[in-house]
Amino acid sequence: MQGWDDLEVFVALARAGTMAGAATAMGINPSTVLRRLRTLEAGLGVALFERSSRGTRLTAAGEALLPRAEEAEEAWYVARRAVLGHDQTVAGTVRLTLVDDLLPTVAPMLADFLAHCPAVHVVVVAAPEPLQLGRTVDVALRLGDAPPSAAVGRKLCPVSWARYRAAAKTDDNDVPWAIYSGLDQVPAVRWRRRTFEGVRAAVATDTVSAMQGLLRALPVQGLLPCHVGDADPQLVRIGEPIDEAQTTLWMLIHADLRRTARVRALVDFLTPRLVAERTRFAP
Repeated sequence: MQGWDDLEVFVALARAGTMAGAATAMGINPSTVLRRLRTLEAGLGVALFERSSRGTRLTAAGEALLPRAEEAEEAWYVARRAVLGHDQTVAGTVRLTLVDDLLPTVAPMLADFLAHCPAVHVVVVAAPEPLQLGRTVDVALRLGDAPPSAAVGRKLCPVSWARYRAAAKTDDNDVPWAIYSGLDQVPAVRWRRRTFEGVRAAVATDTVSAMQGLLRALPVQGLLPCHVGDADPQLVRIGEPIDEAQTTLWMLIHADLRRTARVRALVDFLTPRLVAERTRFAP
């Protein structure tokens, strides 16, 4: 057995269920996933997965190994964060995750940061789902009511949501809905479900950027953060921002990384600039 590298592939494949999914999660090729898995299985002398055209399934040996491998994974990340916490060099890679509708606001700030700290390389991971701080990412800009327990978080500003429609498509009367699918943690989604229970939905999507595109193209109404909808000349707002749909923008880092120089440099640079944009987020 070759060590953590092969166990890491095993854990990724167990979670993803397919070679392609594990490769995507790890940023490597499916052939590399297969090669490392074969090395691990050869070293242990057992098969860890049953493979078929539909994906992979853990064998009994794989089921027995998985909790131990996850313990090893957590121990590795704890050790990594402990080392990074002593890094006082403003250089190296910082992985930042955010939802893609924040990119138009954050990208110009990142350009200024990179000019200010040219030795830092920022990897931007635009993802709708929360990612694991201290593992896959170092810094997160997230919407929500409260940060996770392992994170050090700062409230940046409230974020308002409202109803929008295409400026040229229809009026406000009896407009069918475009709705979100799979975003039940978002207050705006819960508000629409309560307020318009049983009202017909014409189309659904799972991201804010896709909702913006649907509202431009179709005679429908839908919910957007005000910093997205108000900035789009092709859309008009229906009514005022919705109080029950308001959420909070957080800047989050893992507690073990709060003293890492390059992480702190990015956080300290972005935080006051985002706070200064509070009227854009909550008009």
